[in-house]
Amino acid sequence: MPDKSRLHGQAVDFVDNLQLVHQQAQTHLETTKSSYKKDADKHRREINFQAGDLVWVVLTKDRFPAHEYNKLKSRKIGPVEVIHRINANAYKLRLPDHIRTSDVFNVKHLFPYHGENEVPDSGTNLSLPGET
Repeated sequence: MPDKSRLHGQAVDFVDNLQLVHQQAQTHLETTKSSYKKDADKHRREINFQAGDLVWVVLTKDRFPAHEYNKLKSRKIGPVEVIHRINANAYKLRLPDHIRTSDVFNVKHLFPYHGENEVPDSGTNLSLPGET
């Protein structure tokens, strides 16, 4: 910041005006950023699982072995036990032996298990290991 005592009067006014514009832009950016965050958070769900909780897991296309993915095949498996929480959005799970994929999942692919339903869910994998 230059020494204002050695500047011309118009230069001082220009510097003051420039600082004011900079401060207004900074304030506007902060309010816009908080507005965007509020809108984005509407679509997020805050879910925390504890070790021992049972969850449903959705397997994505990249989780299937080569040439085994079928878009009509059920992709939801469970209930699966949570072993531990790695961070806010990643959990390590105890997968069934017939599932050959990494046991760490993002929270967006996990859903709470609420016990047995009378009517099976159409997205649930009801087949036993080895059946097709």
